[in-house]
Amino acid sequence: MALLKSGWMWRQSFVLRRWRKNWFDLWMDGSLVYYQDEDRRNMEDKIHLKVHCTYISIGFECTDGTLPQECSRECMLLIHLRDGSKLRLCADSADDAL
Repeated sequence: MALLKSGWMWRQSFVLRRWRKNWFDLWMDGSLVYYQDEDRRNMEDKIHLKVHCTYISIGFECTDGTLPQECSRECMLLIHLRDGSKLRLCADSADDAL
C-alpha cells in the first residue's frame, strides 16, 4: 500500500467543535488516517473514504461551520460520511486541500 500524501491539517472535534492540528496520511487504498503528531504513534482515527464517504465538499462549497483563525474558506474540506456525520478539515493552502 502506497502513501499518496501526508501532512498537517486542522480538524474540528465532533463533541466540543474545537479546532486542533493533526498529522494526516492519505493512502492509495482510500484510507485517511490521522494521528496526534507526525511520529504516528497515537492514531486517533482511520476512515476508509471509498467505503464510508458519500461526498467531499471543497473550498467555498463548505458553507456551514466555523474556521480556525489561521485558515480561509478556500482551504476547507468537508467529508460527508455514511453515518450522517461530517468531518471538517482545513488545510494550509487551497492546493493542499485539493
